[in-house]
Amino acid sequence: MFSHIFTKTWMFDTAQFVGISRTDKLFFILSTALLVISILMALWMRSKKNSLKKNLLKRWRALFATIGVLGLIWSFLRYEYIVGMSSHFVVIMIYLIGLIWALAIFRYYRGKYKKQLADYEKEQQLKKYL
Repeated sequence: MFSHIFTKTWMFDTAQFVGISRTDKLFFILSTALLVISILMALWMRSKKNSLKKNLLKRWRALFATIGVLGLIWSFLRYEYIVGMSSHFVVIMIYLIGLIWALAIFRYYRGKYKKQLADYEKEQQLKKYL
């Protein structure tokens, strides 16, 4: 099952005229799930009052929406047998860029966000007692 993955043919060839493969379906489902998660996050963010938490959620939502939409566009290109843009290499690059983007958001969370949140909580504590 996994022996053909990451071979030159699998990575760079377009879909054959035999239908959609399991990996194509997996990428489609993953892209759809990311897009649905971003929509749910957008609805959930409406109830958030803390602007710092909202800012962090906006970053994650933007990541999920972008990667989800790009993945769905790739799925359409794959379904239509578009040469070049429908290779597995393209979708792997999309998800790799998404992973790098997620690491940048995680780095922001571990660094600046925690400091800003601590300052915000101190400020709210002071406002509470004044």
